[in-house]
Amino acid sequence: MSSSHSRGSDGRIGGAVGDIDAEQRDAMLAAAAWTVLVIASILDFVTTQYGLTAGFSEDNPVIKAVIHAYGFAGFAAFKLGALALVATAVLIVREWSRTAAAGVVAFGALLTSLAAFTNALALHGVLG
Repeated sequence: MSSSHSRGSDGRIGGAVGDIDAEQRDAMLAAAAWTVLVIASILDFVTTQYGLTAGFSEDNPVIKAVIHAYGFAGFAAFKLGALALVATAVLIVREWSRTAAAGVVAFGALLTSLAAFTNALALHGVLG
């Protein structure tokens, strides 16, 4: 079986798109993960707000307490704080491995995407 991609001794990956070194790859992965994380955070916020105003209840006890105490402005601040926490973790982990740092963001993006997705399913009556 042949492949159109090869890896040279310098760590560069060659293929139809051009040569990408590990640093460029990690930067692209991190940018994609941050994009997904920010979009998912916005979707989670909007679907949570919409659901709560439509009569749904919040299942996460931390978010429930924040919204009860500080309203949706507090929830927005909480979401921004969570993004800041991820950014801080990335700065720490990046000193060890840029790939692992992109993985931290990707993991946050996955969890937040799942929250937004389950909110959307609940709003559409798929989840009880």
